[in-house]
Amino acid sequence: MKPPKINKENCGCSIEDLLNENTDKEKRLCSASPNDMEVYIEPDAEKISYELYMKKQTDGLPIIPPTGERVRKFIDFSSFEKDDLIAVLPPRSGKATVEKIAINSVMAGCIPQFMPIIQHSIKAIESPEFNLPGVNATTHPVAICAILNGPIANEIGINSGAGCLSPGNIANATIGRAIRLCLLNIAGAVPGIGDHATMGSPSKYSFCFGEAENENPWKPLHVERGFKETESTVTMMALDSPHNVNDHRSKTAEDIMDTIIDTAAVAGCNNSHVPGEMLIIMSPEHAKTIADDGWNKEDIKSYFHENALVPAEFGDRGGRKLDEKWIIDGDVQITRSPKDVVVVVAGGPGRHTMISHGFGTSSESVTELIKLKDGTAASSILDFKK
Repeated sequence: MKPPKINKENCGCSIEDLLNENTDKEKRLCSASPNDMEVYIEPDAEKISYELYMKKQTDGLPIIPPTGERVRKFIDFSSFEKDDLIAVLPPRSGKATVEKIAINSVMAGCIPQFMPIIQHSIKAIESPEFNLPGVNATTHPVAICAILNGPIANEIGINSGAGCLSPGNIANATIGRAIRLCLLNIAGAVPGIGDHATMGSPSKYSFCFGEAENENPWKPLHVERGFKETESTVTMMALDSPHNVNDHRSKTAEDIMDTIIDTAAVAGCNNSHVPGEMLIIMSPEHAKTIADDGWNKEDIKSYFHENALVPAEFGDRGGRKLDEKWIIDGDVQITRSPKDVVVVVAGGPGRHTMISHGFGTSSESVTELIKLKDGTAASSILDFKK
């Protein structure tokens, strides 16, 4: 596996440099008010993890104790002040201040430099079109996915290559986890209380990755959505867990797309009775085959939309009665238009694609520019350092 590609011209650092910045032993412990004698006691991490677990304030995994000093380091990587309000999160209408986001980010195991990404992710899911009340309250196992684009994604070393949806990368694992902890502790989306998913999903632990822009034969997601290539964004989507599409034999764009469509167009998904967004995470090898066949993203989206069909009799078995306006010749198109098909390129070697059904008409993806408090687009994560 190749190491993450770092844009040295952009920040002059690598993820190793960012990690090393946070290991100053003199700043590791909690601070106390200056006295003639200062005593520092490292919190009992196991005890605190257990206590917070019993209060339903963790995802069940061990957490890092959110000491004052640790939290302050995260606040130092926000261009806002600790009490500034970033978002109000349902169902509890919890106030996501900078400090509260920082606390949950510490607990998740993030490093301070990830704070701006988490903060912008939380801001994005507050958008009315994202419909966080519905996403949190549904019995459907919908998770929240964060897709990073632009120079900052490279700077923090997020994995966009082999195993980008797997364990093993601190950015992918902890940014997604921090978002989920904010939903638990600020929004009140506790399983069985504010989160009513029948079974839930492993993607609710963490669902975060970067797009492999250097392997992408088309425009990356953020450029497609009107941002500059030099700008950095986070795109938030409400999605099912990804499902693999294994196609090692097809040699044409149409054949690969037919395999993808046959995997995606299934009864039981939300899209089958309330058509909406779909995420297609295409491997570089599949993307190259399709691009070499002369297809662009618009071709992919149109072909998917026109051919991804589910028989109406199956679509009508979903949670909401099937609206007749979606039925065409006895079938339902699982997307409303080609615009609903979100295509990104990620992953390593291998002829695989992953598809994730959306939450139907109930949620729209939101792309948020990573910017400073004054609205200026950040060119580096270090722009946020106070």
